[in-house]
Amino acid sequence: MTRRRRWLAFRPMVVFCAAIAGATSAAAHVGSPDVFLEGRAGPYRLLVTVRPPHAIPGVADVEVQTPDGAGDRVDEIRIVPLPLAGPGAQFAPVADVAVRSHDDPHLFTGHLWMMGAGAWQVRVTATGARGSGVLSVPVPTLPQTTLAMNGALRAMLFAFMLLLGAGFIAIVSAMGREARLEPGDAPGPAARRRGRIAGGIATAIVVAAVLLGNWWWTVEASNYARYVYKPLQAAAAVASGGRLTLTLHDPGWLATRKLDDFVADHGHLMHLFIVSPSLDRFWHLHPEEATTGVFEQRLPDMPQGRYEMFADLVHATGVSETVVAPLDTAAVQGAALAGDDSAFTGAPAGPGFPSLALGAGGRASSSDVARTADPIAPLRDGGRMVWIQGPDALATKRLTLFTFRVEDAAGQPATDLELYMGMPGHAIFVRRDRRVFAHVHPSGSAPMAAIAIGQRSLGGQPADQPHAHDASRGRGLPATVSFPYGFPEPGDYRIFVQVRRGGRVDTGAFDARVR
Repeated sequence: MTRRRRWLAFRPMVVFCAAIAGATSAAAHVGSPDVFLEGRAGPYRLLVTVRPPHAIPGVADVEVQTPDGAGDRVDEIRIVPLPLAGPGAQFAPVADVAVRSHDDPHLFTGHLWMMGAGAWQVRVTATGARGSGVLSVPVPTLPQTTLAMNGALRAMLFAFMLLLGAGFIAIVSAMGREARLEPGDAPGPAARRRGRIAGGIATAIVVAAVLLGNWWWTVEASNYARYVYKPLQAAAAVASGGRLTLTLHDPGWLATRKLDDFVADHGHLMHLFIVSPSLDRFWHLHPEEATTGVFEQRLPDMPQGRYEMFADLVHATGVSETVVAPLDTAAVQGAALAGDDSAFTGAPAGPGFPSLALGAGGRASSSDVARTADPIAPLRDGGRMVWIQGPDALATKRLTLFTFRVEDAAGQPATDLELYMGMPGHAIFVRRDRRVFAHVHPSGSAPMAAIAIGQRSLGGQPADQPHAHDASRGRGLPATVSFPYGFPEPGDYRIFVQVRRGGRVDTGAFDARVR
């Protein structure tokens, strides 16, 4: 039996176990493990969503959208899981054919086995009237939990165990008691004694089998518990003068994880986001690595308080991690912001306008959303940022393009936008309780470093990405910027959108309530 057929043979069992299991998630994007990517597969523009399984091995759900009418020209979508790099990335098995939706001809869906933890990719091949093209979607497979049986299944299996054990004991007892008897003879005292002895031996065998099985199950569960992803930990300290020291610690996960293999992601080893509890203050900083696992940054001016830190890092393998740590500090009289560092101060996050309130089931209706105007965030120098709502309602677990337009003081589309760390902008989605955090680019939630590795596995160059622009050749940036993302859970969210204008970083903040 081939490996592919073995996977398909086990699929019903795993899907059943997943359905009865409870799982929690804490991955590279905290509380937001799904991967969203907008890219080009040859001549076709694709929007891809990959929902990795909580347990590994497990089944990932894949959705591919072909927007802008391209679905009429795409005849087939094929998907296949591969390691992100190495020899395994060059030898793909036979790809699965994604199923075109009957309701939406622009939507294709499929399911793929992810067999190991680490850096993987979903390779998407689009074929249509304009030929074919391939897109690599980096997917970190981080086992989040151990699948647990619910009470009903436990009771049912326990009953089956008792039935099988009792049946085995009864059969062995009958064999010992009646095996030597002629047809029609009744068992005598000696025969009954042989039956009791055989039954006792069978009982001992059943008890030993149960004890050994329980020991084996405990060992396997313990081994898998060590396999479950454990995020990097961090300790923060602020010295006099406002110098922040962030020390990383590996609590022990895979032996291959290191603290000395971080690679730059759009120009920096670490992207550090600091937010206040009410999300009215926000900093986007870039500490430098002082020694292995130790990062330092001179903080800007900060009021006294307790803050939450989210530090994005990418390993050389392409696996990204978000380190979460609290920061308690006295008032800091720090250094002025420089380079790519930025800050935001505004009103506390809340359900008020500008916000989008979603009704039951995650769908917005005319009674749910006050659409008298697009949400607006003020910017410096009288400019503003406008959140342009698309025609489709927002919903949890649904890929949405969040589009924002930057306007100058006269209300006209801004003409002075510049690349901010190599891309038109950044968006940070934070739930009000800070249990969901996602750093998203115009190309999606995958880090640029991982996309570059996947691009090389296809034989292309990292620069061949949808976020790349070249203002120096006369192609200026448009006044609008979009980010593909899907809310993982309901709640109150704040979206920080960052763009660079005239050498300075502007940050707009928008609120969304997802019921």
